[in-house]
Amino acid sequence: MQSLIPCASVAERNLLADTSKIVEKHNKTCKRKDDLRKIVTDNLIALDYNASVCKSKWEKSPSIPAGEYEYIDVIIEGERVLIDVDFRSEFEIARSTSSYKATLQCLPYIFVGKSDRLLQIVSVASEAARLSLKKKGMHIAPWRKSEYMKSKWLSPHTRLTQPKLSGAAAADDDQEVLECEVGELDLIFGESMAFSEESVSSVKPISSPAKVIPPAMTWQLPAVRPRSLERGNKVVVTGLASLLKEKL
Repeated sequence: MQSLIPCASVAERNLLADTSKIVEKHNKTCKRKDDLRKIVTDNLIALDYNASVCKSKWEKSPSIPAGEYEYIDVIIEGERVLIDVDFRSEFEIARSTSSYKATLQCLPYIFVGKSDRLLQIVSVASEAARLSLKKKGMHIAPWRKSEYMKSKWLSPHTRLTQPKLSGAAAADDDQEVLECEVGELDLIFGESMAFSEESVSSVKPISSPAKVIPPAMTWQLPAVRPRSLERGNKVVVTGLASLLKEKL
């Protein structure tokens, strides 16, 4: 067991040192493991680590019940490094033997390492727990079995935290957003929109249209039409036309 505990690389040792500083700073104020896990993840991201809270989930099998578990992972050079901020407590059992107590003391409070080393540690610790429970004449609960313990960190998982990008990665992400927005505009206006210095400089301001003055209108006296009333079949002439008719 002791040979499996040390970090396997310089990157793991540096990550363990940074994680330990964060845990030491916030451990007293965080009462819940979930809160501490999130704080550690956020602080690692602030240190430019590609860190995320991960949730593993596994289905029920004939030997173990279904379950889920959360931990942290960091992507370093394309490989996952797992972090558990309260690793030792996951292996605590009641009425343990002295031999198992010694094994438990070897386990780190904070685990940082790859899945292959974690698998070996979990296998050794789970077998030691089984022997301890058997010696004490206690029942081995399904959640204490090696298969269940391995499922916590090695089952299919989902990364829950979106890491903050910086530098070239952030620039690439901004470019993808811009291309996405331009694509949406293409769908709206039905034509491709390309932006470049040449195309922008070639755009000329639209001059205002010349003011059109309508032709002058000459006012004319409207034509006067005599009014006439028709009563039955007889036409009655009124106004000036009736006076002229009387003179005639």
